[in-house]
Amino acid sequence: MDQHDELRLLRGACAASQTGAWYYRVGEDRVEWTPLLHDLFAVPVGTELGLDFALSFYVEKSRQAVTEAVNACLADGASWNLDVQCRSMTGRLFWARTIGEAILQDGRVVALQGAFQDISRERAAIDEQMRAQAELSFVMRTMTDGFFLLDRSWQFTFVNVAAEQMLRRPPTELVGQCIWEEFPESRGTIFERTYRIVSGTGHSESFQAYFAPLESWFHVTVHPAQTGIAVHFRNVTREVSEQRDLRLFRTAIDAMTTGAVMLERREGAIDFWPIMYANAAAIALQDQDGQQLLGKTLKEVMQETDCTPNIDHVRDRLAAQQPCHFEARHHRSGRQEILECVAVPLAGEHDGHGHAVVLINDVTEQRHSAEERQRSERLALIGQMAGGVSHDFNNLLAVILGNVELLELTADPDEARILISEARDAVMRGKSLNDSLLAFAGKSKLTPQTADLGRFLQSWAPFVRRAIPSRIKIELEVETAVPPVLIDAVMAESCLLNLALNARDAIEGSGTIRIMLGVIHRAHPNGGATQAWVCLSVADTGSGVPEHLHEQVFQPFFTTRSPGQGSGLGLSRVRGYLEQMGGFVTLSSTAGKGTTISMLFPIAPVDTRHVEGDAPAAAAIPEKKRKALVVDDTPAVARVIARMLASLGCDTLIAANGREARDIINRESGLDLLISDVVMPGESGLDLACAVSKTHPDIRIALMSGYNQEKLSANEGLADIVFLAKPVSRAQLETFISPTRPSIS
Repeated sequence: MDQHDELRLLRGACAASQTGAWYYRVGEDRVEWTPLLHDLFAVPVGTELGLDFALSFYVEKSRQAVTEAVNACLADGASWNLDVQCRSMTGRLFWARTIGEAILQDGRVVALQGAFQDISRERAAIDEQMRAQAELSFVMRTMTDGFFLLDRSWQFTFVNVAAEQMLRRPPTELVGQCIWEEFPESRGTIFERTYRIVSGTGHSESFQAYFAPLESWFHVTVHPAQTGIAVHFRNVTREVSEQRDLRLFRTAIDAMTTGAVMLERREGAIDFWPIMYANAAAIALQDQDGQQLLGKTLKEVMQETDCTPNIDHVRDRLAAQQPCHFEARHHRSGRQEILECVAVPLAGEHDGHGHAVVLINDVTEQRHSAEERQRSERLALIGQMAGGVSHDFNNLLAVILGNVELLELTADPDEARILISEARDAVMRGKSLNDSLLAFAGKSKLTPQTADLGRFLQSWAPFVRRAIPSRIKIELEVETAVPPVLIDAVMAESCLLNLALNARDAIEGSGTIRIMLGVIHRAHPNGGATQAWVCLSVADTGSGVPEHLHEQVFQPFFTTRSPGQGSGLGLSRVRGYLEQMGGFVTLSSTAGKGTTISMLFPIAPVDTRHVEGDAPAAAAIPEKKRKALVVDDTPAVARVIARMLASLGCDTLIAANGREARDIINRESGLDLLISDVVMPGESGLDLACAVSKTHPDIRIALMSGYNQEKLSANEGLADIVFLAKPVSRAQLETFISPTRPSIS
């Protein structure tokens, strides 16, 4: 290669690398550039260049460095190699590398020469690399997951902030240190084994493990790196705990005897939500595999089931984010099962999706046990009542029987009247006992009237004072403007007297009975909103009632009195009466400190008025011997009624049932009176009376019953029928047959 070829190649290399040359002769202040430099600085070839002019193309900071380097080279021959920033005549800013050296002659610097290279691309690449490294470093430092680098000697070379927090060690303590020395507990664990595997194979690995010194679970991913390994990890202690809790919760749910079903609501679904989970108890209730339940709707699963309310109502309630209770009855394994269900929507999901939980309890055995227990309690109560009624009625019958037998033996009219009076009193006590039983059962016949209880108490007070000994003080406290209530005056007086006498018996020696009337606000014990009640209370300073007896005292035949001193029906009668009137009774008592029993009456409606109308005009019956028909399926009762009517001047006929009565009515002429029992085999007395009142409107009719209240139908034509409560007295019959009889009820 000759000199020309070599020069040509050199120029080509300089052009490719954007490198030019320069020359400066000391003392002439002239700088010479190769053509490439003229192009870089946009200076026309041939332009004379001085040193200051050549230095002016460097930006200020770079110009200062180059000037110092030139002066140093001129002074002692020191060469330079600097990366500088320049600006061309067109204003283009670029990076360049300038190299300079001295030319010596006789040990003296006579000239300077060097090279100049445009390194803008190289510098841009370096800047981009540095920027990328800075961004990567920022991400590594600020990422929430931990990250550190280990070199091949297992020393830390980088630790980010998250790793510092999770490892509880600052980077200054770790960088440059060996991991096995800083964390010796990791030796022999999955941490060391995995790190060494990745370092040896060059393949990434992931694992999850517990690190005891930090009391934490970590999910770790290890990657190979050029200088060692990169470890990315995060603390998953909370997730592991939640997953463990979820597993335990699911295990507990599956172990429950209560069925649990999870429903999923899908956007746009119009049918009942499909089942996405069912525990073992729910699966067992359906006699099918759990996988067969998934995806089905609750409506499909329960299509053979009688639900109350229906299953569509349940769906609508859940769609409205409202819980719903319902009961289902279905047949499984040949038996009917009763399922109590509650469906509860899960809140917080408003994107068209949602979930709900349905809890299912098989209450079949509980219901059967409850029904059996109720039957047993009813039988026990009936047995208790039967025993009490039997005891009291046997006593009454003994009085009646004894007096009747003595009546057969006496010829003394005065003694006969005494015996008859005692027998009659025993009968009336029996009637009172029967009334108490009916009041307890809520079946006593009441005649409600609007009454002012304040005025009622004022008129009643003198009577009760006569029944209470003078050693006991009676206080009457009546609020003003107490609203009226609906009461049966006779029954109310009986109940109030019963409470006053109970209070009297509870006081030994002197004491006080306070009778209070006012208005209170509270809810009914059976539920409902708070409302106003008229409260009539009787309080005493007696011995009180032990707490365990508070409910027992209202049970029939319960009494703390000595045998023969009371039937034990008083308070049960009070409760029955109040319940019939729409009210209730309460008891407040402490043993040794007295008792307060309150009767709470609902306030009468504003427009309620009691008008005692005149009795329907009775058709005048001419003074003649009346003919009466007595109908009763009990011959003894029929005979005694017939005898009493005969004693009142009536001709009497007897029929044992409705059919016989119709035959007699159709056969006999001039029949004036019909007295019939209500409850009989075949045609009832009510049906008989209805028929006779239409075919023979001139016959006066009375109905008898052992019950104090009958549901007399609102049939037209029965308005004039009289009701006679058994046992019927001769006086009642006399009033009934009287041509101008008053209304009997």
